[in-house]
Amino acid sequence: MTSHLAAPYRRTLSATAQLMLNRGLLSSNETHLDYGCGRGGDVEQLRSRGYASNGYDPHYFPGSPASADVVTMGYVLNCIQDPDERRAALLNAWALTRSRLIVSADVRGEGVQAIDSGRISNRGAWTKQYSYLELKAYVETVLGMRAEKLAKDKLLVCRDAPNVLVYSPEQVCELSDRLQAEGFIAPFHCVIRGYCTGFQVKAGMIDTKTIQNYGRWAGSRRYYRLKSDQYNLPGARGQRVKVIHLGYYGSEKFQWAIAAIQRRNLLARSKFHCCDLSFISEFAGVKDFSFLTSDEAGIILDDEAKPRHTNIRYVMPEGVDPAVGRSMPVQ
Repeated sequence: MTSHLAAPYRRTLSATAQLMLNRGLLSSNETHLDYGCGRGGDVEQLRSRGYASNGYDPHYFPGSPASADVVTMGYVLNCIQDPDERRAALLNAWALTRSRLIVSADVRGEGVQAIDSGRISNRGAWTKQYSYLELKAYVETVLGMRAEKLAKDKLLVCRDAPNVLVYSPEQVCELSDRLQAEGFIAPFHCVIRGYCTGFQVKAGMIDTKTIQNYGRWAGSRRYYRLKSDQYNLPGARGQRVKVIHLGYYGSEKFQWAIAAIQRRNLLARSKFHCCDLSFISEFAGVKDFSFLTSDEAGIILDDEAKPRHTNIRYVMPEGVDPAVGRSMPVQ
């Protein structure tokens, strides 16, 4: 084991410890444990500032560490070569955490490239680099808890964070087969978005149901479309297209697209939280993680679309709340 060779000499706080203080993640009445503290530079600096800090390192400060309110694990995961030992270290740090765990690692970028298998550094220590997505997926699948982004190389896991459901590769494949049997699965970088064709009155359009569905665009002709940034949507003649027009709210095509997006979100969650990260490369370029918490991610029913007629004055008909809907244009 050569991980201790990667431990630097510190005379100032590490970026992880400094961020913890800047964000108010450690208060003066809380205890702190630096799990994998190396030579103990952060512990010394925090103690000199009045914090109750202790450190644990299997080489420099061995022993049985006590639990703490806040645990930091700075650049430890990327220095442990054995996968089982790496997983055990993260689980041990979490077991010692009473409130908040801050994990940081060597991250080469926010995109997804091939998973780095590791190398020997110029200090003689084994090391690997993560992508942000790989680090987030790894921490969440090992701990079974939602991790919040602090920086591109730092994650925060709280004791009261939501649980995540972890899948095996076989379970992901079974779910994929079931969802494909149900119908079309929308690809990534694909959303449902509304648009207005102009504020030309449509008879009988101003009513309670319409105002509920259309919000401030009530009284306009509002339609929806399924949009992708690639030619990967099924066209009417068998070709691949970037846009499918869905028509009005609640139409048959609209409901078809809603179901396709929801299938996509469910399958994406299972792939992101697959225990061996075997599907992580499919998330290249993804920066919006709302699919991890919502089936409705990618469904934008009332966006900031602008009507074609920008020089029209509006008056509200009787019975329409000005904060909810708009009516016909006045010429």
